[in-house]
Amino acid sequence: MLSKNRIEAFSDGVIAIIITIMAFDLKIPELAKDFSDQDVWKALEAVVPKILSYMLSFVVVAIMWLNHHAMFDRIAHSTSKLVWYNMFLLFAMSLIPMPTNFLALHPFLPQAVMFYGFILFLNAFGFFLLRRYEEVDAQLLPYNAVVQRSNLVSTLLYLASIPLAFVSVYLSFLIFVGIPLWYFLPDRFRK
Repeated sequence: MLSKNRIEAFSDGVIAIIITIMAFDLKIPELAKDFSDQDVWKALEAVVPKILSYMLSFVVVAIMWLNHHAMFDRIAHSTSKLVWYNMFLLFAMSLIPMPTNFLALHPFLPQAVMFYGFILFLNAFGFFLLRRYEEVDAQLLPYNAVVQRSNLVSTLLYLASIPLAFVSVYLSFLIFVGIPLWYFLPDRFRK
């Protein structure tokens, strides 16, 4: 059985690689030899959607990392099921760079928004399963109804963002931005 410290160290490494891969996609287009000021501004303008999608994904990954760390800091030991629930979450997280880049290239394309929503749903679902296992099945943590409800609502909202992308990408973006903002609220406002 892996110790909880080994699981957390491996998870930290995977998450660091995910953030690095996303950062590699942040490239300013090359300029022609005889470039003008207008060409420079166009190149910088082309980077804005990349930076915005990176920032959004970075915040999502950061929130998951912080919550993951808080969970593992409080459990006394690991179980084999915990390892596999964690592996599913890491798998889902490792997919984040792909839709982040696709969304950066096509921010208003419903399919890109839908794909981003699908991957965030997988991540929220993975986190929900991990947290539920720790609190309900294995009782490694005390049950926290507020956290369980927040995780379930986030998962369902990300699921809703998938079909909403074809109704209005802005509704999906509202979900993508709203959920991280929700996690920044102090606990007293989330009850």
